[in-house]
Amino acid sequence: MSLLKFNLNTGNTNYLYSFNSKTGSGGLSSYGSTGLFNLYNTLYAPQISNKNTIYRTNTSYRLSGNMGKDIVSNAKQYIGFNEADNSYKLFTQGRNEAWCADFVTHVVKEAYKKNGKSIPSGFGSSSVEGLRQWGKNNNCYLDTTNTSNKSSVIANSVKPGDVVIFKNGISHTGVVAEVNSDGTFKTIEGNTSDKVAYRNYSANDSKISGFVQLA
Repeated sequence: MSLLKFNLNTGNTNYLYSFNSKTGSGGLSSYGSTGLFNLYNTLYAPQISNKNTIYRTNTSYRLSGNMGKDIVSNAKQYIGFNEADNSYKLFTQGRNEAWCADFVTHVVKEAYKKNGKSIPSGFGSSSVEGLRQWGKNNNCYLDTTNTSNKSSVIANSVKPGDVVIFKNGISHTGVVAEVNSDGTFKTIEGNTSDKVAYRNYSANDSKISGFVQLA
């Protein structure tokens, strides 16, 4: 499949962009792993090279300064990354492994870096248990396992950008994208049906163990 590429140089190397698209689709990407800003302070996601294929993220977004919201925005740009074309290996650093925790680690760390903020000390793991244990060790884990009124707790305490932990019968994780007044919530998850995708949950889902609350 052919790749179209056009460079725009304003005369300042800080504003050098590459318009990349596989034929029939569009996208604007900046050079480098940290992203660059244009004059309107819009952050464009970097292009991702994997062997002979160039993957582009799906959206650009404006930093809000709210870490929770920016973690969600950062996660959204990877919707559709998958195992079939190996784009998921961006999150695993090329390794073949279960990658839900790798995805969460990647998007959280990247959001902090893009905001120019220090990544919480020690955060990040390739395992769900590693993420949960980090939350417990840093007093930012909301354990809902034995909570009697999960709907109220989730509706009032869980926020976009939190990391949901599933441990009861499965081992899985994702980023909370939306929380509703009845405690239902939407996530963005990696390694769900072998891709990055949205999922919806009820507050009383028995698989929910708790939430790591970073922001």
